[in-house]
Amino acid sequence: MFESIEGIAFPFQIDPATGGVAVAAGAEKIRQNVRILLSVRLGERPMLRDFGTRLPAMVHEPNDGVLRDVLQNQVRQALLQWEPRIMVADAQVTQDEGEATLVLNYVATGDPRVNQMVLPLA
Repeated sequence: MFESIEGIAFPFQIDPATGGVAVAAGAEKIRQNVRILLSVRLGERPMLRDFGTRLPAMVHEPNDGVLRDVLQNQVRQALLQWEPRIMVADAQVTQDEGEATLVLNYVATGDPRVNQMVLPLA
């Protein structure tokens, strides 16, 4: 399933081999899409006001169990709405010394393999 996914790489760059815009494909493109989605503030994109999450706005909230639950919920809702090519198997936010980290396990629709991403939430 991942093999058919292709698009402009993030961050934007020029492919030194071709001189054209760099392209990402497969599992790497999915990872890039998830990173973009989770880093965009809700309402930040003028033509897509519902795109993104409230994660960036929660940086200064108290780092406790309530925040962990809210972050997990935000991740699940955003991915369900904006990345239909994956299903979230598990989204856990761990907290250690003032830093929160997202451990996201997901599967591509039609593909039984579980993929994992670990993202710092800063």
